[in-house]
Amino acid sequence: MTKKFYKKYFNSILEGLNKLQYYENGYIIEADLFFDKMQNHLKNIKINECKLFFFGNGASSAFANHMALDFAKNGRISSRSLSDSALITALSNDFSFDEALVEYLKIEGVNKDDFIITISSSGNSQNIANVLSYCKNNSINTLALSGLNKQNMSILNSKYSIYVPMKTYGVVECIHQIILHLLLDESMGVMEWDKIESQNMNHSNFKL
Repeated sequence: MTKKFYKKYFNSILEGLNKLQYYENGYIIEADLFFDKMQNHLKNIKINECKLFFFGNGASSAFANHMALDFAKNGRISSRSLSDSALITALSNDFSFDEALVEYLKIEGVNKDDFIITISSSGNSQNIANVLSYCKNNSINTLALSGLNKQNMSILNSKYSIYVPMKTYGVVECIHQIILHLLLDESMGVMEWDKIESQNMNHSNFKL
């Protein structure tokens, strides 16, 4: 009997998670070391009251907005994403779409103590590559999430990178979301496997 589509889909996501590749300055490093470094960065951002930025296009832009919200409201880390349509169209019109995100970072006064996370399934979106290049040239730490093909500009230009070695957008995007929630939950000390009660994010009955 042919295996059902949903079972194959779930197996593909598990395969992608098990085959993730972690980079620092373009070189593969161990997962344990990688996630320790990520948590150290997030801890320092929070302690020093620095800013966390998320960038993406299309669905990845929606993920960026989602995670900026969650890191700010739940993680208590000052977080930004460019979701203002008036601002992004103004910057795109005055400069170019490819340069709009970099110009937004300049307006926000980004500095070397901040941290930038980019989300791009291909890793080759030019506006994302420009953000990573700008940050690299200005000693600003970055984490780039990518997939589909390993030879991409996000891995090349980022300080840190996670590559999803899968071939379809849906699976890559799902895994990107898992990674981002993992980073947030670990920074908050939220452990699904230790939970007795369900989380409640309402301010009157807040439970991590």
